Amino acid sequence: MSAILTVTFNPALDMTGSVGVLQPGDVNLVQNYTLHPAGKGVNVARVLSDLGATVSVSGFLGADNQDPFSQLFAEQGVADHFLRVPGVSRTNVKLVENTGRVTDLNFPGMAVDPTHIDALTETLHALAPSHEWIVLAGSLPPGVTTEQLVMWISTLREAGKKVVVDTSQHALRAAIDATPWLVKPNEAELARCLNESISNEQSVLLARGEQLFNQGIANVVISRGVDGVLWRDHQAG
Repeated sequence: MSAILTVTFNPALDMTGSVGVLQPGDVNLVQNYTLHPAGKGVNVARVLSDLGATVSVSGFLGADNQDPFSQLFAEQGVADHFLRVPGVSRTNVKLVENTGRVTDLNFPGMAVDPTHIDALTETLHALAPSHEWIVLAGSLPPGVTTEQLVMWISTLREAGKKVVVDTSQHALRAAIDATPWLVKPNEAELARCLNESISNEQSVLLARGEQLFNQGIANVVISRGVDGVLWRDHQAG
């Protein structure tokens, strides 16, 4: 299998805590919690590595709390090309109630300056020849614009790479216009991207996936949680 590069622009330490019933505006006792390095691209790299793929990782990583990430990459056997940026990577909080309801608190992440953006551009240019698939994943940190994301997608696509994008909101809308090889929105992300209310009926989602496919995206994957995924590619009827 050819090598795969995952790029996580805004990694996070994910803290997941269990509470009985969340009481907004009051003190809540967390019964137990876990803390682990994450971010969409980091999670993808971990799964691919477990499946035996040759994986590299890159993106922006806070120098002050990089150790859990560095340890994970070493344990997984992935090649670490993350750029260490002054500061700390964000911590996201997920509170799980005994009813199964989940409350997410996602923070914006540390700011990235033009010097770091230029360094990542150089890193992608250097790694692209040895990686057939490149996954650009997650939210954009402060300092990285959607225009910069489009530039990365376009440059990698023109170099003949299969560019996979998994992001949301304005970044997803901009990415779609750059026609990557694959996009993977979930139902809510797709609705926000198209600026319309979308029912979760399969026929409606397939129609919206067809809309993106007709814009030139070779693979449109719509994730539906426990209902699986819908996948539209050139082989579909």
